[in-house]
Amino acid sequence: MLHEDLLIIDDKTVFRGLNSDYLNFNQVYESIINFIKSDINSLYKISIGTDSQVGSHTVFVSCVHVHRVGRGATGFLHKTEYPRAITNLREKIYLETCLTLQLAYMFNEEKIQNIRKAVGSDNVSFEFHIDIGTRGKTKSLINEMVGMVKGLDFVPKIKPDSYCASHFADKYTKAI
Repeated sequence: MLHEDLLIIDDKTVFRGLNSDYLNFNQVYESIINFIKSDINSLYKISIGTDSQVGSHTVFVSCVHVHRVGRGATGFLHKTEYPRAITNLREKIYLETCLTLQLAYMFNEEKIQNIRKAVGSDNVSFEFHIDIGTRGKTKSLINEMVGMVKGLDFVPKIKPDSYCASHFADKYTKAI
């Protein structure tokens, strides 16, 4: 049974920027706007994803990655430690996906419109990354997780296109 307050992302959640600043979600959002406004002529991909690492407990890292296509990126991370080892693959991937969903819903319609106004709606895309793919054990979960995400009006990306979850977040499950 989950402890209700352990796996929740909301506006009080603390993120770490790649420059080691600690920020709440509203500060992350403002940082994204400022990053985009510093080069309004570029294309942007904003992706979100979560990965986890299991040991004696389970560490989840949820990320927001802002890629200025061809010209760099910035990112923000939130680490959650769950007190038990989650060894069931379906449960682990489900919890990763649910954390990413919570983060996705933080970008409400007003925030998305403000981001798009900063550079023009055609110059920014939003991506939902799931740490599953057609190879390995997670392939049996593709229909279930992709269906859940699509059913909630997000467009999911899986490996090899889910770099926010499978590379960016993965790197930090071990590092922070």
